[in-house]
Amino acid sequence: MHDSPSARERQLARELRDLRVDAQLQGKEVARLLGWSASKVSRIETGAIGIRPEDLELLLDVYAVPAPRAERLRLLAPNARPKGWWDAYADRTSAGYANLIRLEASSRAVQCYSAVIPHPLLQTEAWTRRVILATALDPSPAEVDLRMAICRRRQQLLQPAPDREPLRLAAVVDQAVLHRSVDPDPEVDRALRLELLRHLLRLGRRPNITVQVLPFSAGIPPVTAGSFSLLEPRGLDAPDVVYMDNKTRIFFLDSPTEVHAYDREMALLRTMALTPARSATWLRDAVRSTA
Repeated sequence: MHDSPSARERQLARELRDLRVDAQLQGKEVARLLGWSASKVSRIETGAIGIRPEDLELLLDVYAVPAPRAERLRLLAPNARPKGWWDAYADRTSAGYANLIRLEASSRAVQCYSAVIPHPLLQTEAWTRRVILATALDPSPAEVDLRMAICRRRQQLLQPAPDREPLRLAAVVDQAVLHRSVDPDPEVDRALRLELLRHLLRLGRRPNITVQVLPFSAGIPPVTAGSFSLLEPRGLDAPDVVYMDNKTRIFFLDSPTEVHAYDREMALLRTMALTPARSATWLRDAVRSTA
């Protein structure tokens, strides 16, 4: 199996960043030399945008890359990146979010820890709407509809398709998520939490999804900063990027040291959490007590 386009592009982005650092150049200096904006250099190096072959040649020249390495780098940058469903949303979302859905769509597996709210791949439609509206920014109806449509499309990755295997998802959900009130009306709140509990039970029955509950009794989780996810691109056997998102920005970590640290923390979280079977029992008991 070959690397996904996004994996190749991100490898190229990392190598271009390393070449600039080795050449002892700042991003703004490269931009000045090539007549680009500094943001263009940054976006290429973070993988937020692809790189055109002609722009790659300019960078290879500026960094005086030896011919053998230059040829290898050219192989990482196909002339035209294949279009995907995410391209329809690229101009309607932030660069970070557009990059996230592209990377997720080209991944073979996702591991996630949900500390406050369910991961988008785990949410019901009602929860997605509540999460979107939980802000002081007052998003427009069009913005709400757009974000909900993207979330629905992301969740389709969990279903098998003719051209790909379903995305594998290993989720650890903190008990706090399942006790959080989401509506001031007690009956509405109960109905929403009951719907989520049943939804998690159904997801956990799928062969490509595991759901584990991290109970309060397990103690303090090793990652006290909150939720995070690890993406494993097709063609790789280990995660190679971590992401965390908040209301205004998505943070990507891709250095091997940081990714390895979060991979170890995820392994510890899965050990602390109830097993998938015991989690299913916990969720069924929660359904009975909530209904």
